Amino acid sequence: RLKQLNNFSMLSATMAALSQSPIHRLKRTWEQVPTRTMTAFMDLQVLMGVAKNWAEYRDELHRVNPPCVPFVGMYLTDLVMIQDGNSDFLKKSNHLINFFKRVKTAEVIREIQQYQSVPYCLTSVPEIQAFIRRGLDGTKSVADLYEMSLALEPR
Repeated sequence: RLKQLNNFSMLSATMAALSQSPIHRLKRTWEQVPTRTMTAFMDLQVLMGVAKNWAEYRDELHRVNPPCVPFVGMYLTDLVMIQDGNSDFLKKSNHLINFFKRVKTAEVIREIQQYQSVPYCLTSVPEIQAFIRRGLDGTKSVADLYEMSLALEPR
């Protein structure tokens, strides 16, 4: 459903959560997941994977129609690469600003901004919001979750 909503930020967070060791190690539990659901899950792993600099995700992102919540981590990586991979000044003259670096940075920022131009038309559901808040109040550490995982499926 997150993919249908073009909410790639939450999709990435969900995929990361399901890949954490307390959940990933639950082999018997994963075996109970229907084949169709596992196929969809694996497709989403490929989509949100970092292979070839997020190539699958970038392609999908450029195909979707707004509204969209992009995965900002990719853009942060792009900005770091632009910052670290390009000097601030041109090599032949320490007085001339490397305008290419500024243009590339602006392109990344402009792309992020374009996804903020169209709002979602969603209705808030107070019951769901309350459910999520209650769940966040009881957040456990990864160590606690791993212990729970071991209780469910011992080694």
